[in-house]
Amino acid sequence: MRGPGRAARSVLAVCGATLALAAAPAAAAPAGSPSRDVQLVYCLSDAHRVDLVAAAVRLGLLTADSGADSVRTVGARRRMPPLRWAEVREEDFARACSALMAATSGAPAAATPGAAEEDWFPTFLKGLPPLVVGVLLTLGGQIFERTSSEQRDMKRQLRSEESAFRTAVREYLADYEDDAGADHTAVRTSREALTVTLGRLPGPKARQRAALRAAEGIPLADPLPRVRDGAPLGMDARGHLTRAARAELDGALRAVVALDRGRVHWGWRTVREWFPRRSGAAV
Repeated sequence: MRGPGRAARSVLAVCGATLALAAAPAAAAPAGSPSRDVQLVYCLSDAHRVDLVAAAVRLGLLTADSGADSVRTVGARRRMPPLRWAEVREEDFARACSALMAATSGAPAAATPGAAEEDWFPTFLKGLPPLVVGVLLTLGGQIFERTSSEQRDMKRQLRSEESAFRTAVREYLADYEDDAGADHTAVRTSREALTVTLGRLPGPKARQRAALRAAEGIPLADPLPRVRDGAPLGMDARGHLTRAARAELDGALRAVVALDRGRVHWGWRTVREWFPRRSGAAV
């Protein structure tokens, strides 16, 4: 979780990047830089892409038949998505994006030719807050959506592998009752996949710790025995072992299913587990 200092530095970085864009509207920001990130996020968002293309057309960088989903550079035959245009024509994209951002914020690039040069900075400062808020909201929405999507994918993967392991164990135990040498390969493979996914489960911390405990409790890492005290196990003995294994399986997978609870539950568990540790450390 980010502390207040890191959050403040992030806001300052976005503000600084936005100021740099206004000061040098036609410069292509280096790839991966805060200025470049602001350009891509702001100008290629659904709310501004149409205006970006219109600005590029007015500047003579794109043809008049360019649209929000497909653009064409002057003299080119093939069309391309706006994001691809931003990658292959970095200078043109930066020029159009900076002009759009300056016009939107009221920065000096959007001022009339007769405006006094010394008045641009106060005007820019007035337009900066809504611009920064828009960028932060866009970035926050994208981060939230990406995080939520990753969590949904992880949950689906966990359910799928839990179900595959349960099926493999049931088939193995049914075969083992009839034949002590039943093939254990499917159980081993599905168990390994399940434990790897449990080890990669995202936070909060309480859920990660519970996932590791659940992984340690997954049964049947090895096949059930064929012999005992040098004598082959009979059907009754194998039946007793399979019943015990089924009970162990049900308990272990209940712990896995419980990991699917919401972030609020695990966030509260994390806080509850944190306080005793802090109290113990203080003593």
